[in-house]
Amino acid sequence: MEKNNKIVFVLNNIAGGGIARVVTTFANQIAQMGTHQVYLVVMHKKAPLYALHPSIHLIENNATRKSGGKISYIFRSVLFIRRAVKSIGECTVIVNGEWLNAFVYLCLKGIVNKVYLADHSNPQRSGQSPFPFVDNFVYPRATGVLVLSEAAKQKVAQQYAQKNILLLDNPVTFPAQAIVSKQQAIICMGRLSTEKGQDVLIEAFSKVKNDWKLWFLGDGPSRKELAILAQKLGVANRIVFLGMQQDTAFYLNQASIYVMPSLTENFPMALVEAMSLGLPCIATDCMPWRKQDDFIVDEFNGLKVPVANSDALAQAIDRLVFDEQLRENLGKNAANIKQQFNIESTVNKFMEYIS
Repeated sequence: MEKNNKIVFVLNNIAGGGIARVVTTFANQIAQMGTHQVYLVVMHKKAPLYALHPSIHLIENNATRKSGGKISYIFRSVLFIRRAVKSIGECTVIVNGEWLNAFVYLCLKGIVNKVYLADHSNPQRSGQSPFPFVDNFVYPRATGVLVLSEAAKQKVAQQYAQKNILLLDNPVTFPAQAIVSKQQAIICMGRLSTEKGQDVLIEAFSKVKNDWKLWFLGDGPSRKELAILAQKLGVANRIVFLGMQQDTAFYLNQASIYVMPSLTENFPMALVEAMSLGLPCIATDCMPWRKQDDFIVDEFNGLKVPVANSDALAQAIDRLVFDEQLRENLGKNAANIKQQFNIESTVNKFMEYIS
């Protein structure tokens, strides 16, 4: 490919969250290769959490919902995305997220020829896209669709008759392991929102028979409700909300147990990162369609519990807290997940697909 080829990632923001982490990782890796010009077109301007390679071009939408109402905001966002991509010139566009895919594709009609959709949705969960009927029009006409599981690939193929589908792992960068004193702390990392199940974790934490701390690493719309719940259940003094942190490894390395209480997931990068550090993990069985490809193999490299079951989660937490040998065995096996993912091969596969 020619050096002046341009790759444009469109996403909501780079202020945190799984999609932002995936996109910025892809963008940074491609920019580091030095063979393409990389652009991030961001629909919501917020303070960035993730660092960007200095050669990446960042174009942000200054429109807000507060200035002029919803209709005005949508109109200005349409103008923004069209003007931004038109100013870049001939390029390949990758739209990221079910809330943006159809909207951005329609905005770019007549401007660019190659528009790929990155679908991060749970293949067994409905209602993730606000435009299901529009998706029926857009998905078959997109240049291609990227998915995260075989089940998602089958869904896109059957529901939308899309033939150019790539099953591609998220690009995983493993945090650095540090030799630090372990704290009697359980950690949960991710966006604080309903689908992540942090309320179930707090309920479970109120039932445990240990006196460890619980750390929440991340932020989101449910933070206030979770703090109120912790107060109501009498465990607020043992729960720490760490907020958004760039150096997540600093906290992961100090924790002794990792918990993923999600109601739904597709490719939980936070879980993979925790496993790579040798943390013994507890995860809900929220990805049954992955079958033998699931990240956690129960009783081998972690513990699985039913979704939204605070009693089972409390029992699993206590089991790890009071069994140091089990923590050591599960953590040792969990660390082998680093052998399953190679960021260079993932990025190369991505580049071959969009070429």
